[in-house]
Amino acid sequence: MNMMTQAFDKTAALYRTGTQGQAGLGTVMKGVTAVAKTNQTAGIEWADFARQSLAEGTATMKKLAAARTPQAALEIQTAYLKSSYERLVAQAQTMRELYTGLAGTMKPQGTGAKLPATV
Repeated sequence: MNMMTQAFDKTAALYRTGTQGQAGLGTVMKGVTAVAKTNQTAGIEWADFARQSLAEGTATMKKLAAARTPQAALEIQTAYLKSSYERLVAQAQTMRELYTGLAGTMKPQGTGAKLPATV
């Protein structure tokens, strides 16, 4: 079950509990809002990443078309792979930070629960 489905299931359960659920409903709605904002930000980040990847891939193909020797083509490909890897690692770090922040906001209040360490 995905995070959004779980949040909506919790909202429905809290709504059924009556007045006690009203305070809980506000908390759940804050959580749903946090999830929505994080997912929107992640979508924007991925769209930017895809746009940059396409632009870099296009530029690399133009360079490869102009390469005169196999050695030059290999150097172009090596540089492209290295920069692509570095961009992907940076993108993964950005996504990790986004969702770690979301997990911190979704942590139950008033509990001693700790978030698991990341790998």
